Formats: sequence, C-alpha cells, structure tokens
Amino acid sequence: MSKIRRAIAALMLVAVSALVLAACGSDNSSTTSTSAGTSASSTSSGDTPTTSTGGTTGGTMTGYLTSSPDYMDPALSYTQEGWLLLWTAYTPLLTYKHAEGAAGSELIPGLAEALPDISADRKTYKLKLRSGLKYSDGTPVKASDFEHTIQRVLNLESGGTAFYLPIVGTEAYVKNAKPDADIPGIVTDDQTGEITIKLTKPVGSFANVLAMDFAGLVPGNTPFKNMTTDPPPGVGPYMVTRSVPNRGITLKKNPAFASFDIPEIPTGNMDQIDITINKNQHQQVEDVIQNKVDFVNDPPPSDLVREVNEKAKGRYAPYVTNSTYYVFLNNRVAPFDNEKVRQAVNYAIDKRALQRIFGGLLAPSCNFLPPGMKGYVKHDPCPYGDPTQAPDTAKAKQLIQESGAAGADVTVWGDDEALSKPVTEYVASVMSDIGLKATPKIVEGSVYFQTVGNQKTKAQAGFANWFQDFPHPANFMFLINGKSIQNTNNQNFGNVDDPEINKLIDDADANPDLDAVADQYAKADRLAIDHGYIAPYGNAELTKLVSDKIDWSSVIAQPVYNVDLTQIRFK
Repeated sequence: MSKIRRAIAALMLVAVSALVLAACGSDNSSTTSTSAGTSASSTSSGDTPTTSTGGTTGGTMTGYLTSSPDYMDPALSYTQEGWLLLWTAYTPLLTYKHAEGAAGSELIPGLAEALPDISADRKTYKLKLRSGLKYSDGTPVKASDFEHTIQRVLNLESGGTAFYLPIVGTEAYVKNAKPDADIPGIVTDDQTGEITIKLTKPVGSFANVLAMDFAGLVPGNTPFKNMTTDPPPGVGPYMVTRSVPNRGITLKKNPAFASFDIPEIPTGNMDQIDITINKNQHQQVEDVIQNKVDFVNDPPPSDLVREVNEKAKGRYAPYVTNSTYYVFLNNRVAPFDNEKVRQAVNYAIDKRALQRIFGGLLAPSCNFLPPGMKGYVKHDPCPYGDPTQAPDTAKAKQLIQESGAAGADVTVWGDDEALSKPVTEYVASVMSDIGLKATPKIVEGSVYFQTVGNQKTKAQAGFANWFQDFPHPANFMFLINGKSIQNTNNQNFGNVDDPEINKLIDDADANPDLDAVADQYAKADRLAIDHGYIAPYGNAELTKLVSDKIDWSSVIAQPVYNVDLTQIRFK
C-alpha cells in the first residue's frame, strides 16, 4: 500500500482546470520490499497513564510505515501515509467523524462552528471560524489563514490544485504566480471569523473538498515552500515534532487542543506516536506479532497472512476500503467499441482468481461504486453472475462469436508493480480463452497512468484502480463521464461517453444535497455495468494489525484515513 493516492506528476494546469474536480490518480494497494529496516519497541513516556473506559491513556505507541509520506506538509501531501498522520495535526474547517463504516464518511464541523450555509444558486459557501482557537505554537487562528492555506496549495503546484480551481479567481491566481495576491472568491473577516467562498459554478462535492487535508489550516505567515522537514504549526490532537524523510516521524500530543472542546474530534489517547519507515514488510509483521512494535500500516504480505491469522488472533482484521479495481475497456477502439465484446469480458473474469492474486484481500464486486459510498446500490443480481461464484465462460465465448471479434488482436496494459502485473497477465489469458488474441504489455509503474491516459497510445484495455480522495460518488463517477475525456492525462481510460450517464452524473454533481441525488449515481453505476463499459472486479481490503499491548476496541478503521491514530490506546 505504498501510495494509495498519487498525483499524476505531468498533470498540466489547463487540463486540470478543464476537469474542475478530476481527482488525482491511484496506485497499487501493496508493495513488498526486502530491504531491512530498524525495529522499535514500545515504551512509556510522560505522565503515568490514567485508566479510561476500555483501556489507558498516555504512553508512547510505535509503528511502521513501509513508504515514507510523500510530504509532511498539508498543502502538498497526497499519499495515504501522509494523510494518515497529517489528519491528526491539521484540522480543516470541515472534517469527518472519527468512526468506522458509513458513519465515518459523515461531514462534521472542524474549525468552523457549523456546516456551511450554501446559497440558493449553490455557488456561495459561508462559514464562521470557532472563536479562541490557537495553533500548536500558541499563535491565534484567524479567518484569513484559510485564504493563505489555499494560496499555498495553489502556489506550490500541489496535486490538490484541481479541487480548488472552482473558486472564483483561482485560475488567474495560479497563472499570475504571485504568492500574496488576493483570491477574490475568498473573503474573510478576522474580527468576526466569517469566511465566504464563491464558486464559478455549482460543485456538489465542494464541502468534501473543504474537508481535505490540503485545507488543514496553517498560520498566515507560513512560507510558500515545502515544509516537510519542519512542518508548520497546526490545530489538531497532535503536532509533528520530528519529520525525517525515509526515516521516521514523531507526533506529540497537542496539550492546547483539549481546551477547545471541538465536538466529535478526539483529543488523542497516546502522549506520543513514533513512526519508523521500514521497507521490510516481513520484519514489520514479525515485530508486531512479537510485540516489539505496536502498529503496522500495510497489509501483511500474502505469504504471511496465514501466520498472522494464527498468531495475532484478536488483534488482526481486514476491512473493505472505498476503492474499486477494474479493467478499462477502450470504447473508442476495436474490439471494445462493440458492446458484446465488453460484456463478454465481464462474463469471463473469475473474480475469485483475482481475489487469490490479492492474497485474499479483495472483496469481489459487480459495482463500480464501492459499498461504503452513498449512491451504492448492490447490483443484485449482477448481470454477469454472482461475483463470488465461477464465471460464465460459455456465455462469454458465445458473445465473442456473435460480435465477429473472434481472433482480434488485443493488447492488455499494466504496470510492473505488485498487483498490476499478475492481474494484467491474468486478464490477457482470460481474453485469449474466450476467443480474442490477447497479449499483456507491462510498463514501468511511474509512467503507466500517463501512458494509458494518452489518446495517442490507443490502449485497448488494461489495469485500473481508484481509491477515494473523499467519500463522495462524484470522486469516482467522473472516471466514466464523457466530459472528463481529454487527450493527455486522461483518467477516463476507457473513453466512456454515454449521454444518459453523463447527464445523470452532471446533474448529481451540481447538487450539494447528496441524499437527494444518490439514486442518480446508483442509476449511472448500473447503466455502466449493464453496457459493459468497464469491468469492475472488487474492492481492496486493508488490515488492522496491532501488538498485544493495544486495546483492540480502540483500533478504528476510519473510511477516509484508515486506522484512526487519535483513538488507539493501550490496554
């Protein structure tokens, strides 16, 4: 799970602004390295832990990350490792409940007093900053800090830039490249704490954008530079006191945060959290089983899953993420411009076989939207058969014959990373089995998505996946909206462009009342599957794995940030 979220490095500003909210790309959910890391041990520090319901507070928890966060600056970080840690130290105006499942996808006020007041035309958002807030260094929080926070995202060419371009004046701000220039669409009053944000067009998921880590407030004098090695002060249960890339990070409890009494945001149970970067996942697992370290972030390698199940009972469990793994099928290129060929692929894929490739950490599915997302309605029955049962290969072969595509040459694209390569090879073999002549083409991971996202490549089919940037169906459905298609850095890899689906998505995307439009997203999902525009096969599972010292009931899998470090406590 080295990088669940990864910005496409070559993403050009013109393309980004055209997409408006085309969220940045995805990566494989696990990697394995054999280089050795250093182990850590659990120690107590600070005051004597005090007993609380179900466990104790205080002490120092140790943990492993396989990959170093890309950045430890909230304006720049766009990987799961970064978000896991930064969420504890930089609270945005809005945030999410510290809860598991669907409850954890619910927006709540963060540094704002309440959820935004949205105008009738859905283009103006009004919020008010809580009074008396201070950063971890004691600096008072001001409403104008919000504008500075967004200025840093835009000026530093963050991967999060696209999310804030609907704000009036942001495109001109980026073009002019003057850091302290005003953004006319953000009006703040430091006396009253009022913040007004004006958009160029309605964006139904904009409240979720305000809850992203990119918008975690920092002081107005924070420099316009990467602050990874010296992270700026923030407002949160913890503060980052050490950040050494590729070595480790230390979070210490922010003593001032408890005095703010922000409802539904925990003040943190551990006094300190020490994270070590250790690329040896086998050592990680052995150390947590032997209680030498308290927490590991990545799932165990597939060859250790049985051992973990046996030796870590009561402190290990998988959980389904808001993610989708699928095969893209290029609707503009033969033979996948033929609906019968696309449907044949959907009939032929054995999702149980892919589950085995994932080491069991895949929940087979027939939907494009993941089950933890509003708008998800399980396709029951799935038009291609129960995803947990054997595929209908005979039906697939019949459709290939009917389509006239038998013997057609197909190149199936994938990258050289841990899951993509074997999945790509499997899909190519399946296509050949049903009558196509398929060959896998594996390219280097760092250029894969740019390659298949370039129309000149004319990639016929290939590996694709998406992990949510935020829990809103718009963050998935733009991937099959024809209006998102572009010549380069295209993330609608299959060039899906169905007028009925486009209209359903566009209408729903403009409405901030998600409950009112959830059924539109569900219908678009169903249509995409019925027409075989894509071939989804499952949702990735991550895992919770902790030492025997940890109170298992405190290990919460939050759907946006994965394991919630603020709630973990010792027994």
